[in-house]
Amino acid sequence: MLTLTDLKFKCKQAMSKQPSTNEEESVCVLWQNEWVRILTVRDSDILDKWRIEVEVSLPSQDDPQSEEDIKNFIQNLIKYLEYLLRLDNEGLTLSVISRDGLWIAHTDIEDLPPDSLLKALIPP
Repeated sequence: MLTLTDLKFKCKQAMSKQPSTNEEESVCVLWQNEWVRILTVRDSDILDKWRIEVEVSLPSQDDPQSEEDIKNFIQNLIKYLEYLLRLDNEGLTLSVISRDGLWIAHTDIEDLPPDSLLKALIPP
């Protein structure tokens, strides 16, 4: 499980890394599970700004074996869609990348995000 302390530490690490001049952007995965991937992205030509991206996608799974499996999947889907709405409430921009189930929330940041934003980034 991701904690606020872990996320803050990983953000500080990502911010301290400088992209090489040969790369267009530097991407660091802060955390991921089957539903969510939290990234930092920094363009090599704009070193004073970076972006936090949260990707939420439907996990690959076997065919549901029972009604219980289907219910659990739907309940998890609702939790993660509510998570996206929580990110929207914190000021992140939402985007639909794929109708098959890939959603993105992102925001540009110049410094370490406040604890309120970091708490919002912690997935269900």
